[in-house]
Amino acid sequence: MTISLALVVLTGCQADARPASTVTLALLGDVMLGRDIHPTAQTFATLEPFLKSADLALANLESPLTNAPAQTKSSYVLCAPPENVKYLVNAGFDLLSLANNHRLDCGETGLEETQSTLTKAGLGFIAADSDPVYRELNGIRLAFLAFDATSGFHIETATQAVRSAKETGAVVIVSIHWGAEYQSGASSSQKQIATELSKAGAALIWGHHPHVLQPAEWINDHKTLVLYSLGNALFDQHGLESTRQSALAQVTLDVSGVEKINAIPFLIDISNSRIVEPDPVSTETILGFFKRVTEKSDR
Repeated sequence: MTISLALVVLTGCQADARPASTVTLALLGDVMLGRDIHPTAQTFATLEPFLKSADLALANLESPLTNAPAQTKSSYVLCAPPENVKYLVNAGFDLLSLANNHRLDCGETGLEETQSTLTKAGLGFIAADSDPVYRELNGIRLAFLAFDATSGFHIETATQAVRSAKETGAVVIVSIHWGAEYQSGASSSQKQIATELSKAGAALIWGHHPHVLQPAEWINDHKTLVLYSLGNALFDQHGLESTRQSALAQVTLDVSGVEKINAIPFLIDISNSRIVEPDPVSTETILGFFKRVTEKSDR
């Protein structure tokens, strides 16, 4: 009896000392595989170690993967050949957000082909609606929602979707296309939307669309981490230098939400359609956008 009791006590001590389960996400901003981007096996090579070591690697896919003709009057048509999906697969991506203002550049047919192309390649996608995509990793239930706030966005619909997903016991991550292009800081509208999503239960808000980085911050008494914009991850914009400065956000979550964040800075080499390591000056500039966010223990 004494031996049995000792074993029980020892087992309990070991359980208490065991580290809590976590999930690591690798998050990127806008990925565009069309127009003047000509991807190769080296395009994402610099980031592959971070993408492949994460439990899930995600990006906003700005270019529909389709052979369908353009269905927009805009001169900015970003549709890309479906075969370019192989570069996403080989780089280690897992889940792509399709909630952006270019998803219908080649019409509904183009969007359907994009979804089919991703699925056949073994990649998941988050559609621009209020239906969450669930994943369970390391005993943690995650719910991913994606919204395009550049048009037809209803905050009530979004907050209800977040609330419903939260009620399932999931940690809720929201991908959102929002804000004004080329603005280095979040707008009042972005901040208002972020506040409402946080109150509804979002643990992480992952933003894109401005094509440049915007400062990340904790809101709602540090209950929610907001990445207002992760800028471009791969794009062919030649104008502002800031459109070619970006970062991969490594976000660690536990059952209660975001545990910590780490930023991996990089530059986009447009001439070679690839991501490269930054110089010291660019590194300092990029990391400056993440100064407000630190490990949970420091908050």
